[in-house]
Amino acid sequence: MCIFSKEQMIKMLLVNIEEEAYKSEQEITNSWLNEQLQKCLSMPSITQEDLKVIEKRFRQKFNVTIGEAIILTGNDIEDDWLTEKRKKETDWYYWNRYSNYAKSKDLPRNILKRTDSDTDEILALLGDPKSKTAFHIKGMVVGDVQSGKTNNYTALINKAADIGYKLIIILTGTVEDLRSQTQERLDKDFVGSVSIAGRATRDRETRFIGVGLSENPRLPFCLTDKQNDIEKTPRNSIAGINDPILIVTKKNTHKLNYLKRWLKSEINAKNGYVEQPILIIDDEADNASVNTGNPEEEPKTINRLIREVIDTGQKVSYVAYTATPFANIFIDPDSDGDIADTEDLFPKDFIVTLNASSSYHGAAYFFNEDPSNRICNIIDDAENHLPLIHKTGISITSIPQSLINAIGVFLLACAVKDLRRKKLLITNNDYDSMLINMSRLTAVQSDLEPFIKNCLEEYWDAITLYSNQNNCERASNTMAKLYHLWDENYAGITNESWKDVCQALSIMEEPKVITIHSKSGNTLKYDQYGPKKQIIIGGLKLSRGLTLEGLVVSYFYRRSVMYDSLMQMGRWYGYREGYKDLLKLWLTSESLDWYFHILEATEDLRRQIAEMKKKKMTPRQFGLRVRASPDALMVTAVNKMKTSTRIVTRLRFDDKLLETDCIDSRQEIIQKNLDVFSDFIQQIAAKERNPEDIPDSQKQHLHFLNISADIVIGCLEKLTNHPSCGFWADNSQFIPFLQVLADNDVKLWDVFVFQLKNSSEERNWIDKNGRKFIQVNRTVVDIPKNVNNKNELRLNANSRLTDKGIEALGLTKEEIEEINKKFNGKLPADKIYRRKRNKPSIIFHIVNAVNKNDLHKKTVLGWVISIPPSNHAGSEVPWEVTRDWLERYGTQLTDESEI
Repeated sequence: MCIFSKEQMIKMLLVNIEEEAYKSEQEITNSWLNEQLQKCLSMPSITQEDLKVIEKRFRQKFNVTIGEAIILTGNDIEDDWLTEKRKKETDWYYWNRYSNYAKSKDLPRNILKRTDSDTDEILALLGDPKSKTAFHIKGMVVGDVQSGKTNNYTALINKAADIGYKLIIILTGTVEDLRSQTQERLDKDFVGSVSIAGRATRDRETRFIGVGLSENPRLPFCLTDKQNDIEKTPRNSIAGINDPILIVTKKNTHKLNYLKRWLKSEINAKNGYVEQPILIIDDEADNASVNTGNPEEEPKTINRLIREVIDTGQKVSYVAYTATPFANIFIDPDSDGDIADTEDLFPKDFIVTLNASSSYHGAAYFFNEDPSNRICNIIDDAENHLPLIHKTGISITSIPQSLINAIGVFLLACAVKDLRRKKLLITNNDYDSMLINMSRLTAVQSDLEPFIKNCLEEYWDAITLYSNQNNCERASNTMAKLYHLWDENYAGITNESWKDVCQALSIMEEPKVITIHSKSGNTLKYDQYGPKKQIIIGGLKLSRGLTLEGLVVSYFYRRSVMYDSLMQMGRWYGYREGYKDLLKLWLTSESLDWYFHILEATEDLRRQIAEMKKKKMTPRQFGLRVRASPDALMVTAVNKMKTSTRIVTRLRFDDKLLETDCIDSRQEIIQKNLDVFSDFIQQIAAKERNPEDIPDSQKQHLHFLNISADIVIGCLEKLTNHPSCGFWADNSQFIPFLQVLADNDVKLWDVFVFQLKNSSEERNWIDKNGRKFIQVNRTVVDIPKNVNNKNELRLNANSRLTDKGIEALGLTKEEIEEINKKFNGKLPADKIYRRKRNKPSIIFHIVNAVNKNDLHKKTVLGWVISIPPSNHAGSEVPWEVTRDWLERYGTQLTDESEI
């Protein structure tokens, strides 16, 4: 007789309920679930406590929600060829077996349904593989980092194989580890066997896996496998292969040349093209694919080769998948400007934005402004151990205490996860990972390894000796340190106790330390032979597409300012069911500031896509608009500055909150700005109002309403901004933008002076005209925002000068209450108020700038400008960007390549 353990029994019952839910056509209600749970009690040894575990696990999966994709399409998109009739006539063999396999992988039902509907829409945007006319379709799919883009394109290629695409090419990143990982995943999710490059025969060596475990499976033909990228001269002919053909290759000059040459050998001499329909998936499409050259130059090699591969086919659909689309959108949609005779990769035919599910933990989860957020920890002690900006030859002699703490927290998180695995609160996730990313230099990455091993060994010796003793935190200093880390990071957040954690530590597998880079020879292994717990040190190879299974603690000490690099380095994003409360991230205050900024920029990008869909605008119109945003300039400029000394672009600043978080510290400039302010207030004094229809929280501020745009612009021309505030600080560029607005739809501004409700006499400041104002305190930040600039007085570490909700100034009490009702008592983001207003505003702050010890005080002028979205299409101002200008008004350019 077979005896099942309690854990096995619970898992079997959970699987049974999930299968019933998948079969059920009705809504999954509480009463339906209670009925299923009561049936479980008939099983021997199942208790009410067990039912709670089963219910919690079930709800984790089936309460997941996900919004539908948003789609922009080009003017030239064909009528819907994927009709209901065509769908009914199609044998969806590959999709059906993938769908069935996905259910067995614990994929929530709602995610699978949304993947099905989203990929149906994307499939319909591709060219019809049975079309009698040629096509080159180019589109882009935007998703979040680690949010399931691979699931989406895997579903898409299964459907594409069913609908008639013969050759499917996956372009992965630039490193072999990612290509191999992608091939391995597609072997399970599309091929159905461990692929062997160039072999079609099914024999005793064929190992069926994943989707191939179904009865008598069909196997796509693979020209690549886990160990082998495409060969120099593939011996197989497309026409001689009956099944769909899969190629998974790197964006590497040699490999793309091999692919191009092979495709050219397959060209039909009569029409000059490969006749069989081709689907190209460009994974991590912002990496290497984008042309960083100038229009008068040849396109850069990878970009050129991808274009030439596309050009070999008669019927080709190219789909770029990315989480950071800024660089792709910056591709010139009128790309005839470069000297290549192939069309660039701009997604002219469609742009799709995927929504992540409610179980996804992305930037908004890590980088929110909730004061109770205990996820992020600031690294402020590493500079003496490893300078943030360092060069080849630097030696490592120690590691910072913050890293030692992070390693200790990782051990605690592993212990909690093991406890939850025993209770089946975490399933299908046997791995725990910690990421350490401190340098692009491979030598530094390797030099860190022995110090991290020594740190781990010290923890492990104490755990081995004392963790199974009562009150073990009193037995050694190291155990006391772990107890302090527990109390600081997890006590009161998790249901587990310190005693439970110590017991789990006493039987836990010791983590392995591994360094992953191009010269280490190491690879990540997630199989029965590899370690279950790993501390992974690396740089570039960990930043692009590689998945770190069970990642729970990350230590990120880097100075990248490229939006795409920063987002891709965020491997901590993803689905963390059962342990989201354990997630921890260490990073510098500068990186935290950048991530806040990127989060807002990315949300704005998605919002613009949604708004442009409503207006039925095309990807080309969208691209031209987004290319004018300062956020997008940060990406394109950094990319192009690798190969150019200057670029010409266009910028616009509407739908932005612009803040002087940095002030020029020279006393003569400080005094000049205060005098300009005093004169301006006196000039507009007759326009001062005390509105009655505003909230009480706004009545302390000074209101000057409906001021002529020319008068406001005249004041701004006289004020001296500091370049560290950003691109808008350059008056020679910003003022022309405001004048364009004034010449069109922005004739009036509102002006405010920020004041406190209650203050002491010492807060008062009297201007040269004898008017009294109340100062607001701001603490000066010692670390400069931009090391390239002199005379910087930094007033806030998070690029903020003002308070949340300030952009509601200018709205009536009724308008504010109408907005607030939609957010259930929570304070909406300022941009919600901004988009309700019809006039820009400037809010002056008289700032009492004090240092940390409160010994030195200085009265300075700060100002905040809020500009609502403009409907004027020509608001962009042409702008020539040089490297020096970018480093002054943007940030220092850093090389992200690994050496």
